[in-house]
Amino acid sequence: MKSKNIIDRYYLLFLCIVWIVLIVGLGNYGLAETSEARYAEISREMFLSGDYLNPKLLGIFHFHKPPITYYITTLGYRIFGVNEFGARFFLQIAIVIQLVLVYRLANLLYKDKRIAFMAGLIYFSFPIVLISSRNLTTDAFLTTLVIGSVYCWQVYEDKTKIGFLYLFYTLIGIALLTKGPVALLFILTYIIIRKLLYKGSIKMTLHHIIGFLLCFSVSVSWYIAIIVEHPKIWDYFIHKQILGRITGNAYSERSKPFWYYLPILLGLLLPWCLSLLPHLKNLKSLFPKQKETKVLIYASTILVFLFSAFSTKLILYILPMFWMIAISIAAMLPKISKASKNIVNITYAGLILALVIGLFFSRVYISEMEYISVKTLIIAFISLIVFGVIYYAIDTTKDYKPAVLAAVFGCVIISISTSFMTNHTPIINSTRDMVKFIDHVSKEKDKTIIVYDYLLSSIPFYTDDKHITLKYSSNTTQRETQFEENNAYQERLWDLNEKTELYKLLETSKKQSTYLLVRNKRDLDKKFKAVKDSFDHQKHFEKWTLYYN
Repeated sequence: MKSKNIIDRYYLLFLCIVWIVLIVGLGNYGLAETSEARYAEISREMFLSGDYLNPKLLGIFHFHKPPITYYITTLGYRIFGVNEFGARFFLQIAIVIQLVLVYRLANLLYKDKRIAFMAGLIYFSFPIVLISSRNLTTDAFLTTLVIGSVYCWQVYEDKTKIGFLYLFYTLIGIALLTKGPVALLFILTYIIIRKLLYKGSIKMTLHHIIGFLLCFSVSVSWYIAIIVEHPKIWDYFIHKQILGRITGNAYSERSKPFWYYLPILLGLLLPWCLSLLPHLKNLKSLFPKQKETKVLIYASTILVFLFSAFSTKLILYILPMFWMIAISIAAMLPKISKASKNIVNITYAGLILALVIGLFFSRVYISEMEYISVKTLIIAFISLIVFGVIYYAIDTTKDYKPAVLAAVFGCVIISISTSFMTNHTPIINSTRDMVKFIDHVSKEKDKTIIVYDYLLSSIPFYTDDKHITLKYSSNTTQRETQFEENNAYQERLWDLNEKTELYKLLETSKKQSTYLLVRNKRDLDKKFKAVKDSFDHQKHFEKWTLYYN
């Protein structure tokens, strides 16, 4: 009992360290285009307007996602103000909750706090988890709700606690209001596989029926309210947002081949994949005998195939299944050979050493990398020392050493990347530095910022100046305007395929305090040469060129 309490305390210490690492420097770098900026701006407009029913992006209805992520982000704005820290704060809360749930769920499954401890450490080391903590999207919140609902279901199954059954259904309802029906894939896959392997039956009781009605009521509440106000939206939800995402017809730019996730998974699980090398001659020895591990491996494998079959793919789409991978690795870690553990340890050491050397080398020898600050180099050097001390302090025979090194790796990546992005926001396509330059050039309050054929959502986040998007041929500027009640949106969205809008652009470009942003990789079309000639000055940024008078 005493040793179990010590593990709890060590894990609590780990959570405190993670919280500090996650929160330090959180608001020091600009919003990343396009996804993070989009969610942050929609939430900002919702917060300022007080309309929590109709999400809007740049003044136009934006019904692509249910509203839970926006609601959570507006709460961050209410507490910390409309800034990057407020936008990202609750993402960090979500990550810490995930770590608590992974620990408790692993302990519930295996009745072993050592496995639970290692599972949490391994989970935090996954790059996909770290990315989700630094990029405001639905995925971190959805993952928290998925793990939470599975945990509640498992507690109910093991201990028949009715309260957890109702919480299970409630969390599913909220998950459906976070990212739609995709949430059910992760939850039901795990439950069905577990029922099949354990040969368990699903017994429907009055509590299940009430729970289902509760889940249904929560999940459809926003949709019903929206459909009542916009009757045409039902067809939009079904055909474009659900079927369109599955087939890729609605979002062709996100369409990827079937094998898309395979190399990604190999990269995300690099040290652990390499640990299999000493067992290649006898892989059967690694095949799990415990049903709990089989459930996790089978469920995660099926989910990979399901998401590979969908045409629309993004890396973070598969984030809600990584808790299964972390727990299964932790369960198998004591069983792999000493050579396999050493491979994991050495790989993490090699990755951190290569990262630190690469940063120092780039700063000294590559002129384009001067933006790597001294602060970043100091953080990298300290990280290397801390990793080295921990590496040599823990005996190689300890099963938990790879998990501890994995967690240190996660902390190092977060610390270095946060410092790096603080001094080089263009790497995430942030507009913050460009807007600061515009404000520096002109102190006038009636400036007009025009963006050519690209949707930059974050500009209104940083300035109250007039912001106009020029629509020409890019997919990003194809807005959903069928739900607009009038043509007021056309004041901020100019269609250059219309001659009247082109004339308006030519007139506007001749005025003082007008700024035109054009992507470097896609210059203005030749037919718009007269527009470019209207500007006297230009300023080159890494990904954009700014024209102004």
